Amino acid sequence: MLTMPLPSEIASSDRPDYDEVIETLGIKVPFVPSIITPKIERPMRNSRYEGGEALALRHVLGPGDRVLELGAGVGLLSAISAMVPGVEHVTAIEANPDLIPLIRETHRLNGIGTVDLRNGIAAAEAGADVPFYLRPDFWASSMEPASRPYTREVRLPRFALPDLIADVRPTVIVCDIEGGEAGLFDGADLSGVRAVVIELHPKVYGEDGADRIVATLAGKGLHLPGGKRTDSSVQLFQRPGAPPLPLPRRTARVRATAGAVTAPAPRVAPARTQAPAVPPFPARAWPATWPAGRPRVAIATCMKDEGPFILEWLAWHRAVGVTDFVIFTNDCTDGTDRLLDRLHDMGEVMHLPNPALATGETHFQPVALNYAHHLRPLREADFFISMDVDEFLNIRAGKGRITDLLAETGPFDVLSVSELNHGANGREGYDRAWVKDLFPLHQTERPGKYRARRGVKSLVWLSEKVERLRNHRPDMAEGARWLDGSGRTLASLAEDRGENGIDVRGTYGLVSLDHFPLRSLSSYLVKMFRGDVVVAGKQVSQTYWRTRNRNEETTSTFARADKAARDYHRKRFETDKGLMALHDAACAAHEARIAALLRQPEFVERRNWALREAW
Repeated sequence: MLTMPLPSEIASSDRPDYDEVIETLGIKVPFVPSIITPKIERPMRNSRYEGGEALALRHVLGPGDRVLELGAGVGLLSAISAMVPGVEHVTAIEANPDLIPLIRETHRLNGIGTVDLRNGIAAAEAGADVPFYLRPDFWASSMEPASRPYTREVRLPRFALPDLIADVRPTVIVCDIEGGEAGLFDGADLSGVRAVVIELHPKVYGEDGADRIVATLAGKGLHLPGGKRTDSSVQLFQRPGAPPLPLPRRTARVRATAGAVTAPAPRVAPARTQAPAVPPFPARAWPATWPAGRPRVAIATCMKDEGPFILEWLAWHRAVGVTDFVIFTNDCTDGTDRLLDRLHDMGEVMHLPNPALATGETHFQPVALNYAHHLRPLREADFFISMDVDEFLNIRAGKGRITDLLAETGPFDVLSVSELNHGANGREGYDRAWVKDLFPLHQTERPGKYRARRGVKSLVWLSEKVERLRNHRPDMAEGARWLDGSGRTLASLAEDRGENGIDVRGTYGLVSLDHFPLRSLSSYLVKMFRGDVVVAGKQVSQTYWRTRNRNEETTSTFARADKAARDYHRKRFETDKGLMALHDAACAAHEARIAALLRQPEFVERRNWALREAW
């Protein structure tokens, strides 16, 4: 038996490597892309993944309950069960050995140390170890080898359900084992069980097989509301007298059988930690024609402890033609907020506290963007782009201004600019010089096929075709003209609203999004300490450093607009003594934070790892 250790007992070396925590249905789940693939990532981010089961569990569980979960997945439902006040015990069975570290980490992130986690197969009867076939998508792994190719075979212990029931003494059973539920309950004594939450898989065993499971449970005193199945794949069986639960339809989810999915579902009632839905773009006076002359271009962004880097970024984007800046901040400790207050007073930016601070939300960027829709700079702008302070819009036409870009492309609705990451360039220590001068080396603009997908940020013409503005790309009405950074038609983002990246090969012809995600190693340690400004709980890690520390080329330069940016900085910023004093104070705070972190063994080891393994 594999028993869940206390969170403090889990060695860091046994934890999965990940950069981000997804908060879904009130539970923190480590985002490991090799396991949480796009087909479940999207519903998970929208708090739809396992939404039916979660709603049912929160409906039926109460003090004194003991839970047996068959098919633990990523640890979401066992975490929900363990966090219900008064629940006495939770045992979770998971067949896929590759999921065990991730489940443990889910429990650790949520402060849970009481779940009994076992790796094996739930079966109707005891017997010898059984083969289990692992596939790249964990939800496709199963006990049958024939439906699709598998990556490897493992042999797992068989846990007889009668033995599990005698051992755990559950009052509530949760079951989602991709078709393995057929015949599972036939010989089990369920007299001590008052509720069963089960996902049925008629695509595996047919409607008759699903009806047999319903009949078996009914014969053991566990009934469906109204005596028949709903149109949801998730069913709640209870003993008579229990209050009924109106289950929502399940979200689209991949089954054990290729191509089988349930119907799309309405969202489960959102928890505080759930990312808010993005409202439609508010009504405004839409332009009748493509803007001529000098258009108004607005940037909205979020910042936290970015004080040393703001003036360079702002001067650059003023030089390339951005006219309006809406900047939201939260929880700053280095004087970023005071620096932005001064810039606000100078008329350079609109600085506001992030509205998420007032609502208790933890998804700072979505909340801020939703609010920015209603502010005057966006209501009056011709174009909009959401960008971070470590991202530079680098136009490779004319004098490097947005008007030069528009002259090359002609009218469009969206132009999605491909990311180009600049590495640390071998710089360990923090330097007060301009970022774009210190870190000229970047990843290649000509990646191979398997490294070609990168993120984008999108310049959006604010016309009647805009439905929603989002961080990486908008949602647009049908018929929008969508271009890439070389001015070519781009269909993939228009076709898939869940997609935030593209194949970047050949897309850097007119413009690039030069991204400095690391800066120096010392500044990166501060970023690790600070956490993410976009979503509370999102982490930056060693994998983030390893994948972004690319120092391969210097093909992307800033020569076209460099002089204009420096002139703006000198004439507008350097002449304001109060502003420069605030900038110097932010730099000093950054240096002090670095010194403090390098007195902590954890951050010394992180620095040493980067120097040793990924320099």
